[in-house]
Amino acid sequence: MKKPQKPFVLGLTGSIASGKTAVLETFKQCGLFTLSADEITHEVLSSSEVGKILEQNFGTREPALLAGQVFKDAQARKRLEQILHPRILKKARERLAKSGAKVAVFEVPLLFEAGWDKYTDLTLLVRSSGADITVRLKQRGLSPAQYRARLKTQLPEEKKAALADLIIINNSTKQHLEQKVRRLASALNHIYG
Repeated sequence: MKKPQKPFVLGLTGSIASGKTAVLETFKQCGLFTLSADEITHEVLSSSEVGKILEQNFGTREPALLAGQVFKDAQARKRLEQILHPRILKKARERLAKSGAKVAVFEVPLLFEAGWDKYTDLTLLVRSSGADITVRLKQRGLSPAQYRARLKTQLPEEKKAALADLIIINNSTKQHLEQKVRRLASALNHIYG
């Protein structure tokens, strides 16, 4: 029996409101298998087993209330990551293995911070300027204070840039960003597809 082929995995990351979701969606439109750690996190959070563990440890399972706790307390954030990260990674790796894809894109906001870049073949960082981020934050309903608190939990942009294999700058129109991603998707398909 032939072993299932492992896909070439591009790890996609970037700071909050950098444009990761738009990049992931464009890769999907280009026919690549895509996976979002945020979506898997929502699944994990909705499981009754995890819900009970969260209520025991944090007094709640509500994502907004959890965020309020963990972005103020580094110890609480580490506890939450110890609960969630192994479950998220397990689901992600299972889905990648079962995908049958030759090329996959795995979007992980904390790719380098969690050390998950070791599970990828290539990493891509999406960067954006302050003005663009401010607009996106307003659309998400995040205040500048909430943004700064969340940003403190991540590596500085310059460190991420030094660790990334590839960088896409998202400082223009959505169409320009999509054009860059389509070119990269085409190259990945040509080389690894």
